[in-house]
Amino acid sequence: MVYQSNSAGRVAYKAQAGLGQIAAGGAGATVLPISGGPGAKLSKAATESQTIRNDGMSIRGRHGTQKTSSSYNAEMWLGSHDAILEAIMRGTWDAAPLSKTQADFTSLTTAADGIVFANGSPIDMGFKVGDIIRATNLPDAGNNARNLRISALSANKITVPETLIANAAPDTNCTITRPGKRLVNPAALVRRYFGIEEFESDIGKATVLDDFVWGTGKFSMAPNGIITFDPGGIGTGKIRPLEAAYFTNPAETAGTPFAVVDATIRLGGVDLVELTSFDLSLDIQPSAPDAFGSGNIKYAPDVFTGPLRVSLNLTMLRKDLQLLADFVSETQYSLNILAVDNMSEPKDFMSITVPNFTLGGVDPSALSKQGGGRTQTITVPPALVGIDTSATGNNSMISFQTTAA
Repeated sequence: MVYQSNSAGRVAYKAQAGLGQIAAGGAGATVLPISGGPGAKLSKAATESQTIRNDGMSIRGRHGTQKTSSSYNAEMWLGSHDAILEAIMRGTWDAAPLSKTQADFTSLTTAADGIVFANGSPIDMGFKVGDIIRATNLPDAGNNARNLRISALSANKITVPETLIANAAPDTNCTITRPGKRLVNPAALVRRYFGIEEFESDIGKATVLDDFVWGTGKFSMAPNGIITFDPGGIGTGKIRPLEAAYFTNPAETAGTPFAVVDATIRLGGVDLVELTSFDLSLDIQPSAPDAFGSGNIKYAPDVFTGPLRVSLNLTMLRKDLQLLADFVSETQYSLNILAVDNMSEPKDFMSITVPNFTLGGVDPSALSKQGGGRTQTITVPPALVGIDTSATGNNSMISFQTTAA
């Protein structure tokens, strides 16, 4: 008799062509890197018999509608969860880099805080606040081949928080590029369904959830840790216990996890150095309603989603009362996270931008005789995160950019 161990197994997923169109077994699946989590679950409603018996006992009840769900804990690295983010956003990665040359702006100069175009508007050219850009062929080598975060845009200037080498001599032989691919909230939602397989290799068995919808994701960071992303979702209730692996040789996304120490978090126009914990959650509120009408179908007809809900929690050392004042005055905030690989410049990256929210709470920790710094916890509930409709924004509640293929 062979029993299953905790660690000898893998999770893989594959997109379906649509609802009810089961993902074919064999090749074409992708390994989901995990570090734990509840995994695939089946539940059923327990329907109790209401028949009254004189002997004080009960008739055995019956099973009701099937429900399936799955959620995992995972470390994040370059490209590790791009397909799942795409599914939660209900959009499509735009893989066309944006690149502009002297043909677009004639010439440019650099200031300590940005790039100034002689002609043309960076806004009209398609650059957005939160984009990561790179310059090439500028006369000062220190300005080239580095990730620059766009913090503001005007009619002729790209402002960045990184310090550049100022050069007032017009340059006519350079390129400004937004590298990689970008994901924003789309105007028309794209519904995606997946097959999820948990293969237990010790016993050689597999559990497959069909018509599964990725609906939630949570990014988390803590000191001396790895950036994590915990995805989850639900299915219609379809589940298949199989005697062998369903997906064969699923592809793995190679990489090294992003380290929290290498990440830069910018809140309200300030790069933070005092964070002690952070999390950012996405939720499209997936729901598989109970229904009946056919004795052969014991699960929901579909998985329905709702509006995207974004929420934030930050705990940091308390240095002043500015956040409290901004909470009182309902000041608009933005957030940018830049996670990078451990490599030479220009570093591969994943960038996350939440452009439009207000604070929902600023709660200091209790004063104490115990040594240590006082902290404050900042909460941003979903109700206070909204779409950015400004001319310099992505018309989105949250956006992603990465150099992953």
